[in-house]
Amino acid sequence: MNSQTQRLVAGAELVSPLTGPSYGAYSVAKRRWQKPIPAIIADGIANSRAVAARLERGMYMPDEENKAHYKAVFNTLLDRTREQLKALEAFAAIAWSDQ
Repeated sequence: MNSQTQRLVAGAELVSPLTGPSYGAYSVAKRRWQKPIPAIIADGIANSRAVAARLERGMYMPDEENKAHYKAVFNTLLDRTREQLKALEAFAAIAWSDQ
């Protein structure tokens, strides 16, 4: 491999898992691959938004006996989900790097 090819490969960014056989070099690359931080944060934001949207539509309690407890747990989850979403959005606004 010449030095120009090495520079191109070294500068490449891996953005998705490799496909190929489950042996040899492909297997090693699959085991070492890690999802980029921005993609992980984007997934977290999308999931938090989905959970918040589902909770905002409302939920049915399993029974009326512990209504106060259920309401407290529900409200706590909704509040924490909103806080997590704000924190993830603030984190995503910064150009973080794990390298």
